Amino acid sequence: MQQDTDHDESLSLNEVADLFIKLHHSTTALPPTAQVASQQGVYLAKKLNKLSKEIQTLRDNDIPDLDDEAFYTPFNYRHLGSLAYVGNSAVFDYYGFSAVGGLTAMYAWRSVYWSEQASIRSRFMLMLDWVKRGLFGRDLSKLGGAPRDESVDQKT
Repeated sequence: MQQDTDHDESLSLNEVADLFIKLHHSTTALPPTAQVASQQGVYLAKKLNKLSKEIQTLRDNDIPDLDDEAFYTPFNYRHLGSLAYVGNSAVFDYYGFSAVGGLTAMYAWRSVYWSEQASIRSRFMLMLDWVKRGLFGRDLSKLGGAPRDESVDQKT
């Protein structure tokens, strides 16, 4: 057994504690947000790129399989702040700076959201959506929905 460091066929209290600490670090759940997914994607891309560059060296030295920690640093999530946008107000928390409601929070939220877009095209489309919403509002029922059945209106 890997946790039995003194090889006495039983686990001491310290070995059990080490086991729980390792288990906790490997199973700690992160919040299911785009921020976490984005950081995990960047981490995985860097790790796979490094592995692809080093694979021949590993094979030449007869190293078939490496533990993740030996080959690359473990994933470390960095919380960058929280943003919530509801209607015309926003809640913004970024490295201890907080703003609630009003134009300051809304524009702070929008600028961070806009800067996280992947391409110039998606930034342009996002700005276009914000302009359309500002001019025409959010009510989609006014934009050519199904025609009303007037016979229903006459019965009531």
